Amino acid sequence: MTESAMGVRERRKNETSSRLVSASRRLFTERGLNGFTVEELCAEVGVSRRTFFNYFASKDDAVLGISSRDMDDELDDAFVAGGDPSVNEISASLFSDFVHLLLSRWERAEVDADGMRGVAEALKDEPRLLARMMELAMRDEANDMALVERREGLPPGDLRAAAVVQLAGAFARPSAIAFLDAGNTESIAELFGRRIDAARAVLH
Repeated sequence: MTESAMGVRERRKNETSSRLVSASRRLFTERGLNGFTVEELCAEVGVSRRTFFNYFASKDDAVLGISSRDMDDELDDAFVAGGDPSVNEISASLFSDFVHLLLSRWERAEVDADGMRGVAEALKDEPRLLARMMELAMRDEANDMALVERREGLPPGDLRAAAVVQLAGAFARPSAIAFLDAGNTESIAELFGRRIDAARAVLH
């Protein structure tokens, strides 16, 4: 498949995902989480039930805007390819490459302030969504640790893999909060990048 064809395919995937998220949040606002079905959501967007589940594991995940992680396979593969498991040293670019992976995921997900505020409001109104959000965050953290281990040839549970993922997460959370501030004019990538740069200056 040509690069341009891949670009068209990714754009269509992103558009479909965005439409499903927007429709699910509107239905959630109007009817509540139990007030609509996946079938009704699919009818609103004009996609099949099978297509929906190619993007989201449940309508809860659609409201949260959290797509199935297999959509990130290409990004994950590129990250893993940056390491050399046969070398008995951690890649010098490991942390930078992991930060780039996070930013690429956010860019692909087209993270925007209105969408994140929508998630925050949904979490206030529906405790079930908060529990699901925490469950997914723990799952993704574990998956990312395994990804670092695979890239670097580390044994399962190696604390160096955990350090990379948890450090990046520690800077991602306040960046997301700052992004939601009403007076903010920066992208989440810019906010995250400034915190990473500050940490590098201190740790160096």
